[in-house]
Amino acid sequence: MSLQQWLDNSWIVRADRSKVETAGLLGLVDRDLSDGSLDQISSDGRFGCAYSAMRSLCQLALHAEGYRVRKGQREHERVIESLKYTLGIEWNDQADYFDRCRRIRHKLMYDAADVVNRIDANELLESAKTLREAVIAWLRSKHADLVPQTLEND
Repeated sequence: MSLQQWLDNSWIVRADRSKVETAGLLGLVDRDLSDGSLDQISSDGRFGCAYSAMRSLCQLALHAEGYRVRKGQREHERVIESLKYTLGIEWNDQADYFDRCRRIRHKLMYDAADVVNRIDANELLESAKTLREAVIAWLRSKHADLVPQTLEND
């Protein structure tokens, strides 16, 4: 598959790219990573914050490519899977891991409490931080026009 095939299947639509939206998504990521790092919240809460950061990073990469997932098209699943087509095939295994986390997050949001242990929450948090670094490096190399001003001097 490719993003073009996704577009042909109407799973995604073209979207305007903007530095403002990129900065907004990155702001969400940084907030969620900060909140997820707090020891005072539950493992479920930390996992949820890390998941939200990871999903926003996948969404940011898809946005940078000029697309968004159509409403009602399994948005969380597709945004995460799109990582394979934005950052590349070297992210296939990580995208599969993130998809497993999506299923866990669904369970903790809608079915039960105390679903996630501290180790799993920490693992997703560290993976989201690694993804943030990779997305920013990718953004700088492939879509420098979308790099937020806050990152230009880093």
